[in-house]
Amino acid sequence: MFKLSSEASLDGAITVENKFIVEYMPYADGDYVKVYLYGLSLAARKSDADDSIDRLARRLDMDESTVTAAIDYWTELGLMSRLGDDICYFSPRNARPKIKKYDVDKYREFNRQAQLYIAARQITPNEYNEYYALMEKLNLEWQAMVLIVKYCVDLKGDNVSCPYILTVARNLASDGYRTADDVGERLDEYGVYYNELMRILGVMGGKHPDHEAVQFYKKWKMAYKFDKDVIYHVAQNIKRGGAAALDAKLTGYYELSFTTAEQIDKYEEDRKNLYKLTKAVNKALGLYYDNVDPEITTYIKPWLGLGFESGGILAAADYCMKKDMKRLSDLDAVIRDLFERGLTTEKQVKDSVNYENRFDSTIEKLFKTLNIKGAVKDIHRAYYANWTEKWAMPQALIDYAAQLAMGKANSFAYMNAILLAWHNSGITDIEKAKSAAPVAGGAQPAAEGKQTGVVFEKYTEEQLNGLFTQITEDDD
Repeated sequence: MFKLSSEASLDGAITVENKFIVEYMPYADGDYVKVYLYGLSLAARKSDADDSIDRLARRLDMDESTVTAAIDYWTELGLMSRLGDDICYFSPRNARPKIKKYDVDKYREFNRQAQLYIAARQITPNEYNEYYALMEKLNLEWQAMVLIVKYCVDLKGDNVSCPYILTVARNLASDGYRTADDVGERLDEYGVYYNELMRILGVMGGKHPDHEAVQFYKKWKMAYKFDKDVIYHVAQNIKRGGAAALDAKLTGYYELSFTTAEQIDKYEEDRKNLYKLTKAVNKALGLYYDNVDPEITTYIKPWLGLGFESGGILAAADYCMKKDMKRLSDLDAVIRDLFERGLTTEKQVKDSVNYENRFDSTIEKLFKTLNIKGAVKDIHRAYYANWTEKWAMPQALIDYAAQLAMGKANSFAYMNAILLAWHNSGITDIEKAKSAAPVAGGAQPAAEGKQTGVVFEKYTEEQLNGLFTQITEDDD
């Protein structure tokens, strides 16, 4: 059972002391720290379903052996004690570490050489013990550890921290480099990478490479097979983030199977144009999104995949804005319709819009006569196209009908009823319209200055819109 000693418990709260964070955590394996902190929370709760090593291991997704090794590690440092299944936490202030003695003669030369390289400060006994423990745990030769210390000092300066040196040693050992010959050969290889990496990090405004950067460079060269000039080319366009940012870029290019600067430049140019087009579309529609990637995936790329020019998409977006259709789904419907009609270039889309709006200026003049406020709508265009193109009504007759409809409710529809009556009577000029007798189905407007009552059947805008066929032309 996990439990707190009296001095480690404060009103049921968990206290992670600075001494643990500063003096113990930096030297510990990450999994060991997880076990310590999670176990500490279990101890504070006193009774918990996970209050056992096997359940704690499952919760942390670790092997029981790792959890047991972590408990043994903290026990040796005096932060825990274990008696059977009972595990007790102690405050770091009162920790009494088990003294593990190492062969002084075995490490005497290591101590001397390590201190020569780390000349700016005195290596503490605890730090030496960390080196000894790691060497014995990983079966790492002390001569190899000296080479690692020298390598870290060359990278970081002689104030390099013990945790950094231990991390480099663990990384090398995990890759199978434990003898002085193997470690020396690998560090010589790292030295070559270091010199090449200096130039690359320099163009990004970086400082001297550290071990992590050298490992990155090894991956770029050995695993990804990038030429050093390609790596340098990519680095020139990275302003922030250093080696980690460059690694993210190169990993993305590797996954896309790009190997040359030309391939990368074309991809980046296409990507830049995609974002530019997406932002222009959003501006045309009056939209704003912090992240436009979903929009690019859902709309922009599929539209371009249909063969649309960027200018054609923007012309369609401008059309939608003027139609008060401001959603991306509205624009998508318009794009699909244009595609079905074979209109994908900027010129084709604009010509189609201009053709659809070909009567707008004339209709706006009628609006002034009828005192209609607002924009020209599709229903008005459908009416006017029907009058002029199907019924072949002259403009003078249409203007006269507008005069007769002045002041009437639904005056544009009133005009349509008048013109329909004249069309059915074969009237095509003003004089005949003035003298025409009423026709069946409703009264005909009388001579100028005298009007009889007119009866109209009422339609909704949608019903009226359905009476007419919009005439469109495809631009070849």
